Amino acid sequence: MNKYNVDLSRALIKPLYMGLLINIFIPVLILGIAYYMEQGRAIETQMSAEELNIFFWVLAAVAIADGAVAIILKQKRFFAPMIRSKETFEQDFTNGVFTASIMCYALTSVISIYGLVFYILGGTLAHLFFFVFVSFIAFQLIRPRLGFLEKALAAQEKHVEEGRFAATRGQQIS
Repeated sequence: MNKYNVDLSRALIKPLYMGLLINIFIPVLILGIAYYMEQGRAIETQMSAEELNIFFWVLAAVAIADGAVAIILKQKRFFAPMIRSKETFEQDFTNGVFTASIMCYALTSVISIYGLVFYILGGTLAHLFFFVFVSFIAFQLIRPRLGFLEKALAAQEKHVEEGRFAATRGQQIS
């Protein structure tokens, strides 16, 4: 165990399951919607082929940027002080891991929505699958693992030892 008896497996399980739900349910739902739309192909191309090609690359760049932002956010959130007091260390750590994870998962799941937007504007199902695939890869890169949580926990213990605590609700950060 560790100094504050934090069960890392317990801290990891809830965010991991929520991440799987977010990053599998949303893309599958989007693919289902697109598949339904494909059956009737109720959507006509809104853009020329050249415009569509440019828009694809713009959305692909934005999707990759979203993945990079999620990685940076993960590093910042997990290593910033998240403990409010020594007495609530375990609960604060668990809540902080959950909150930071959900923020990162939301960023990666949006990538699938970019694919749906592109599909609606005239793209193909293959393009949509590309964005869903990028979303899955981003999820795999940002999901916290046990070794990462051990490092984050050590950082939180160091913050507490040095007297750096997270701001409580209603308290302003200066």
